[in-house]
Amino acid sequence: MHLRTATPDDVPALYALWGRAFAAPLMVPVYETDDGRLDRTHVAVDPDDGRVVGSVYWTPRELGGPDGGTLRAGGVANVATAPEARGRGLVRALLARVVEQMEQDGADVALLFTGTPDVYRSSGFETFDVPLLRGAPRPVDEPDPGHDDLDDDGLPTDAAPSDLVGDAPVRTRTYRLPGVPWPAWSVALRWEQLAVLHDAFDTVAGGPRPLATRRTAEHWEHRIPLWYSGAEVFTARAADGEVVGYLVLEPEPGVLKVRELGVDPASDRAHDVVDALARTTLHRAHLHGAPTVEVRLPAHALTDRFAAAVLDAPVVATDTTGMLRPVGAATDVVAHLRDAAAAGVGFHWPGDYL
Repeated sequence: MHLRTATPDDVPALYALWGRAFAAPLMVPVYETDDGRLDRTHVAVDPDDGRVVGSVYWTPRELGGPDGGTLRAGGVANVATAPEARGRGLVRALLARVVEQMEQDGADVALLFTGTPDVYRSSGFETFDVPLLRGAPRPVDEPDPGHDDLDDDGLPTDAAPSDLVGDAPVRTRTYRLPGVPWPAWSVALRWEQLAVLHDAFDTVAGGPRPLATRRTAEHWEHRIPLWYSGAEVFTARAADGEVVGYLVLEPEPGVLKVRELGVDPASDRAHDVVDALARTTLHRAHLHGAPTVEVRLPAHALTDRFAAAVLDAPVVATDTTGMLRPVGAATDVVAHLRDAAAAGVGFHWPGDYL
């Protein structure tokens, strides 16, 4: 089997391979946001007929480190093997090439997400645990706080925020609903308005949150709209229209998943913002008929407040899809990251998947 980096001529075969291996319509669009993707896509080619029968791709990321600093990470994705080529160690061989390239690039750690962790253990990857909560949604006891700002087609309008939430000086506004094409960013909502809240919430004592991607403008502009293309987006706004919080929900069969919460913990309105967004979550859960709400958020007093307002009799569960291995960093760096994730302090957002 011939192993090499991909060329433009390989692209049709790569996309066909991924189409056979994954039911993942976002894989190619997300991949195409990376201008340097082919140089970091490693393929296995059948020497007899020249077919691409295996692939591993990686992309560089800046992550929060365990000591308040940042780490350079290689995010592994698009790992695929054609059925007829399985059992030959192709993934392990391709991963070895990828890790070698990461070392040359100065990566500290490698990161991936998978439902089949045993495939990667022999290549030095270990899972890390992320705690989450699941429970039935609490009863709704207030009017629906956020849909008068949609036009007749269900699209967000440029009208002033509406629907005062209780007596708090915070209003919720619908920015996007499922099935409605993502409007990307516009004068109605600029990504910079969410980024400042995300960064404030994603800061822990001493620096950036461990494991969290340090989002760039490119990430906000292109990848966030893709990863959250099946989600609902809501903003919390002050009386003057300032965005003071946001919420991303993703409805799936039988469960409404809380994908992202953004709020500035230092704001004197933080509790009002969280309470308003919690009420929005309850209204959406009941609208969807979801018997379960899943809250997967980093450990924080505001997260506790949000979960207490949303969940009835919550049950603790664990997300074990993430894996890490050292590249240039010492093994204790990965151990610290795994410990931080298990404590809920370290966190990787769904909008930052690879």
